[in-house]
Amino acid sequence: MLQAFRDHKRWLMFIAMVLIIPSFVVTGIYSYNRMSAADNAIAKVGEVSITPEMFDRTKRDQLERLRQQMGEQFRASILDSEEGRDAILNQLLDTTAIEQTVAKNYITVSEADAVNLIKSAAAFQENGKFKPELYERFLQSQGKSDQQFVWEIRNSLAREALVSAVSGTYPMPDAIVRGMHKILTEERHIRTKIVNIDQFFDKVSVTPEEVKAYYDAHRDNFKAVEHVNVEFVTLSPENFKDKVTVNKEEVLAYYEQNKQRWSTPEERSASHILIEFGKDKAASKAKAEEILARVKANPKTFAQEAADNSADPGSASQGGQLGFFGRGVMVPPFEDAVFSAKVGDIVGPVESDFGWHIIKVDDIIKAQARPFEEVKSTIEKEYVEQMAVRLFAEKAEDFTNIVYEQADSLEPVAEEFGLKIQTADNITRQGIVGNPALKPLFNDHMIDNLFNDESLQEKRNTSAIEVSANMLMSARVTKYVPESVRPLEEVKGDIEAGLKLQKATELAKAAGEKALAEVRASKKMGSDFGEALWVSRHSTAGHPSDFVNHVVAIPAEKLPVYTGMSVAGGAYMIAYVDETKVPTPGDRELQSLATELASVYGEADRIGYLKALRETLGEEMLRPDFVKGEKSDDDI
Repeated sequence: MLQAFRDHKRWLMFIAMVLIIPSFVVTGIYSYNRMSAADNAIAKVGEVSITPEMFDRTKRDQLERLRQQMGEQFRASILDSEEGRDAILNQLLDTTAIEQTVAKNYITVSEADAVNLIKSAAAFQENGKFKPELYERFLQSQGKSDQQFVWEIRNSLAREALVSAVSGTYPMPDAIVRGMHKILTEERHIRTKIVNIDQFFDKVSVTPEEVKAYYDAHRDNFKAVEHVNVEFVTLSPENFKDKVTVNKEEVLAYYEQNKQRWSTPEERSASHILIEFGKDKAASKAKAEEILARVKANPKTFAQEAADNSADPGSASQGGQLGFFGRGVMVPPFEDAVFSAKVGDIVGPVESDFGWHIIKVDDIIKAQARPFEEVKSTIEKEYVEQMAVRLFAEKAEDFTNIVYEQADSLEPVAEEFGLKIQTADNITRQGIVGNPALKPLFNDHMIDNLFNDESLQEKRNTSAIEVSANMLMSARVTKYVPESVRPLEEVKGDIEAGLKLQKATELAKAAGEKALAEVRASKKMGSDFGEALWVSRHSTAGHPSDFVNHVVAIPAEKLPVYTGMSVAGGAYMIAYVDETKVPTPGDRELQSLATELASVYGEADRIGYLKALRETLGEEMLRPDFVKGEKSDDDI
């Protein structure tokens, strides 16, 4: 049982780390807003006001997450609709309601659990062990201290604990689970024939008049998007690293002050025999004391006693062995007993929530610190990075002043800091097109600056904008191209190809429907039908999914049957469907599906619960104009 608890705890921590670290959208709302002026609040829940600044910060975080998820499909304006703004505001209201409920009900997660979660995250591990350097690098990239990040983890876990208690317990009726299993796994036995579109392209032609008519009817489809070409410079700590001289005394002092970072903590290996309390706690303790006396008299019998008497099935079969572990893994009473004993000691009975433990310390790996020379290069690298950040902070104001005071050129600031002037083309109001590496630089703030009157008409430098943590950027428009309809000559090739595809698709469909009618009449398949295959919605055997959905949707009582349809790309597919079967689900398969369905249905419970929280606390919409994108004078 103790072994199972330890494994389960580690698994939960890993899952939580994966789910929670990317979701730090809003932290500290409750405590922050109690101290903040709320004169310009958008909305209010309970005691907390939602301000435009909080809205903008949440929007930026959401856009950054969407940018990473969507890649080339990302557009900076994706959240600019009324629906997008409403979703952001509702997220803020939900989070605010959760934080107040967590605070008022004293729901907390210990610092130790948060630290253990961090240490178990794969992102901070190397060869299965926590590596402080990876964690430090992460903190630096986020501009956060260890204390701040641990606090955020604790708060996020507390919020997650409140909501998951509702959304994670939705009961799924067996009939629904089995019905969904049937829909997903029901199979059809088919043979198919394809009428390819390729054979019809030579039979179609498109006249210039047709191209012109299509162009005139769809002019909006051929608009060239308004865009700018720019030159820009960036300033970051990287620009100052070559100016840092390593101070050996400071590096050594840092090593001595932080030696625990490069130390392997003590680990111990132990075995135990667990006696559960049962209905009579005193009797169970007496039994534990009897076993303790026997194994102390003859330690060689410990493994057999564990196999015969331990209530922890995970370790009993191994003679009670739990393997090596450090502090913070086992429950406190058990851990204290292990780390207070010597190798070979047998101690107990030790009481925990699981029962009485008889413990034998098998081995000890003492804490070891890596020598200075071994970690010197790592410390020096960190020293250079930290000093570069300091220099960057000192010079950021100079950068800001130069691009503003000498706004007709980027040359002065480039010369002052030894920067390279870079260029970027085809930047629209939705972001940069076709250059993924530069997308993070051209965020909403930078785009707004590039498309204001000073940039477009006067070609002045933008202000110094923080485009990411510890990175300033200024840009200057070199060319502005307004929105316009592309000329016919430029797009006629695409129009002609599209019209040919449309005509060839129509011919393929006509030929396919004729072939389908013929085979239905003759009830004979020719050699052009492929081999028989079993297909289902989750196993299409290479066939288009819409075609497989069509085949599986045919009622079983109508089989055998011939059917056909046009598919993506223009081809026409004919199928002979003669058999059906539904695989019998296993218990594990049903349980997995039930869990997935519960998460879907549980989402409705979660939404309902959050709505109830907001109503209970009291919710007031103060600025409905804000969600519609209309700003008041206070926002300007």
